Order: sequence, then structure tokens, then C-alpha cells
Amino acid sequence: MPVFPNNLSLRQLRAFDEVARQGAFAPAARELCLTQSALSESIRQLEEAVGMRLFDRTTRTVGLTSAGQAFLQDVRQAFETLEQGVQHLSDLAALRRGKVRIAAAPSVLAVLLLPVLPQLRAQHPGIEVELTEDSAEGIAQRVHDGRVDFGVGAAHPAGAELLTQPLLSDRMGLVACADEPLLHRPTLHAADLAHLPFVGLTTDTAISQLLAAAPGMPANVLQTPLRVSNPALLFDAVRQGLGVSLIPALTAQHPARGALGFRVLDTPQIVRRTLLIQRPRRALSPAAQLLCNALRQQVLQLAQQPGMVQD
Repeated sequence: MPVFPNNLSLRQLRAFDEVARQGAFAPAARELCLTQSALSESIRQLEEAVGMRLFDRTTRTVGLTSAGQAFLQDVRQAFETLEQGVQHLSDLAALRRGKVRIAAAPSVLAVLLLPVLPQLRAQHPGIEVELTEDSAEGIAQRVHDGRVDFGVGAAHPAGAELLTQPLLSDRMGLVACADEPLLHRPTLHAADLAHLPFVGLTTDTAISQLLAAAPGMPANVLQTPLRVSNPALLFDAVRQGLGVSLIPALTAQHPARGALGFRVLDTPQIVRRTLLIQRPRRALSPAAQLLCNALRQQVLQLAQQPGMVQD
């Protein structure tokens, strides 16, 4: 373990540096706004703390001993490191720099997070952002392990000890080619999809698990022969005529949807809740808090779309 005497102070080190710089006590005392006796006492205490003489004194001059010369290099290097650290904190506080790491579901990244980055970059170009796509379980694990500043996604048992705040609730709806007649019915029920080929998401996704738990789901939805891992692939499959699908209203805002139609399901009403996920008792950095606030503003705008409500 490094040894640092309890009675060694930053004031004493500043006094040592200034006397070495000036080569005399009187001008050093003036520079530090101290009396000469107070400055002399600080140097005496420092030499006592380190256990050796740092200055050779004559009636007119003050010179560094060999030990003092070596110590001066270390002290100045320490001052430089300390100044850099203080500047770093100042930069973070003023949002001039910093790094924010976020894990989120694919649709959250595309619809909620990416749209806020252009303005963030324009106003705070020194902030770095790292976005990671993951499942609900993966998001919870990344937050728990401290690999990300916060997560955005669905609740998962792996995150039971994490702090969650509701952001958005959205309902499931049909996504299909624009000429699909079901999109234009006055009411739409899950049973209406029973005769159609269905494209599902893989069973590890929160969307697939919501559908599996919903009442009245037809067999073709629960036991589809085609499953994909993310919304972009799902939209491509629907465009290729491989089937229709059920997705949350937020996912329907994904740019990859293109000209595909979307219609909220009337029954059953299946609601997905998107949460902000953090480690408990850990404050967000200024940069992370900035991005979190921008995310909430984006949620406010999207809440105007059909099937979505801000929580």
C-alpha cells in the first residue's frame, strides 16, 4: 500500500513548489499571500513529515538539496495530474465531454435513442455515446454488472433488484402489406389472423413472450414456422409475402417498416411497458442524465401516435 503521511498537506506542497520556483522565501510568500514566517513553518513541517531536508539555506539564497530536486519533479507531476483530474470533472459537469453507454431493445434504439443524437452531438460534441442492442435479460444483466449507464427495455426477472421507471406503454397491432384487408376492418381481433401465415420473433424476445402469455392467440401465432431475431428482419419477411405479424406500436415506428401498414389490435389488448433501468443508489453522470432527459422528450412526442401512452 502507498505510504502518504497524514500530516502532509497540499498547502505544504504548494509552498515547497513556490519556494523552489522563486529561490527565496520572501517572493514566494508574496506570491502565496502568506507571511514569511507562515511559509517557513510550512516548509519545516513538510521536511519533518518526509524525514529529510529539502532546501539548503544561506543568509541570501535557498537551494534545493538533491532529495529536494527529485521530490520537486514528483510534486509537479502530481500537481499536473491533479489539475487534469479537476479539469476532467469540470468538463463533465459542463457536459463538454463524457461517455454514455446504453443497452436497449432494437426498436428502442431506432425509434427513441437514435433520433435524439443529432441535436445532442450538435450541442455537446465531446460526449461519446455507445449503444448496444440486447434482449430484456441481456439489458438487465448489463445494467446489473455496470457495463452500461442505464438500460431501456421490458422488465425481466434478472433485473429484479434494479431500479426501474416507466417510460412508455404501447399496444400490440398487426403489421402487414398495405393491401391486407384486415388493416381496414372496423375492429381487429387476434382470431382474425388464424387463416394467415405468421412471422414471429424469436422466443427470447419480450414481444414473443407477451404474445405467448396473451389470451385467445390463434395456433399459427404461437407455433409459427418462421421466427426472426429483430424487427428489421421481420419487416423484410412481411414485405416478401411470408406472412403478417403482431408488433408493439413503438416497434411500428421503426424506419425499416417502410410502407407496411399497421393497425392496433382491439382484442385482446396486449400492452408492453418500456422501462428505464438503472442500478439502485447510483446517480447518473451529467452526460448520461442529459441523454436520459432527451429520451423522455422523445417519448413525449411519440406518445401522440396510435397505441402509445407515456407512463
